[in-house]
Amino acid sequence: MPPIDIKAIIIAFAAEIAADFIIGTQLLVYFAGDKLVPNMTREEFLKVGQIVYETTAFLPWAMVFGTATTMGGAYLAARIAKRLPYYHGLAMGILAIVYSLVFGSAEARWLAYLAILVSIPVSLYGAHLAKKHIPAET
Repeated sequence: MPPIDIKAIIIAFAAEIAADFIIGTQLLVYFAGDKLVPNMTREEFLKVGQIVYETTAFLPWAMVFGTATTMGGAYLAARIAKRLPYYHGLAMGILAIVYSLVFGSAEARWLAYLAILVSIPVSLYGAHLAKKHIPAET
């Protein structure tokens, strides 16, 4: 197996998860609108979240942005590693699949299955984009 830069994978995956969290939070705030109020109980917050998931375009937008962050994470891993971009992209795709299967929502299991289908191709494309910026090895 070719040597993969584990540090590059960890940094890129952490950045990807952070971006997913920030974007997901912003999407929830946008689609919840005035349903989110200060001093909500946990139960009230979960109820608002469930309403947003079921009645708005939250999930399609989350899928679009999640796909973009997967591509961006693979791009970042390949750029940090500066070598073997496709192997780093593949590693990021596999990590994205494992993460979505372990931490994916039980209510939206179809989303985890979709992640299985698109994560590796999207990650490889992100690595391909990074390859253009990596000097060729001699």
